[in-house]
Amino acid sequence: MGKTLSRLTVLQGIVGQCILCAGPGQKGLDLCSRCELELPVLTHCCQQCALPLQEHAAYCGQCLLCPPPYQHVESPWLYLPPIAQLISRFKYNRQYSVGKILSKMAANRYVSTYIDRELPDLIVPIPLHWTRQITRGFNQSEHLARDYSRRLNIPTKRYLKRCRPTAAQQTLAADQRRRNMKGAFRASGDVSGKLVVVVDDVMTTGATVSEASRCLLEAGAREIHVWCLARTE
Repeated sequence: MGKTLSRLTVLQGIVGQCILCAGPGQKGLDLCSRCELELPVLTHCCQQCALPLQEHAAYCGQCLLCPPPYQHVESPWLYLPPIAQLISRFKYNRQYSVGKILSKMAANRYVSTYIDRELPDLIVPIPLHWTRQITRGFNQSEHLARDYSRRLNIPTKRYLKRCRPTAAQQTLAADQRRRNMKGAFRASGDVSGKLVVVVDDVMTTGATVSEASRCLLEAGAREIHVWCLARTE
């Protein structure tokens, strides 16, 4: 009887269906409370690059020795199951509904971290080269940026262009990633004096967002923050 009622409420649209366990979701969110609690939340991390750290540390060694061009990274989750699988479903299988659930939860997290500080002026997604966009069919970072823009009332602009095709970052070591991204972007809009958020889906070494940040700073941006869904350990 209980299972029948649960299925009925999903069918009637009272609540959605959890994208992980297929049970009833929460009101306004197709994810049940139990599955939400099991997501790998990023807690203590470097205050600049969001690298997971032991609780006594405020900054990672890399940011202390060689600070990146961006000032702050916000990431709700660690890149671990089931977040890794959800991002993959959104990014490679074009499951846009999964992307909207992730962006909704992420936007709530971002808002909570800006209570006592200035909200960004502009959201700029990491662009794909046109050849990869044709192959993949869409740019996941653009989808996320548009959702954040609508939810947070911050304009989003395609103010970065991909100058050349680059190898997939997943296949490269850290030094190779930095070389791969060097000169990959060009700023194409007015960012003068603005606090700009760069949006990407996953952050690993930070090579992509660092190169994008340098490009925007050279174009006159005042400060760069990064919003990503997940951070690797």
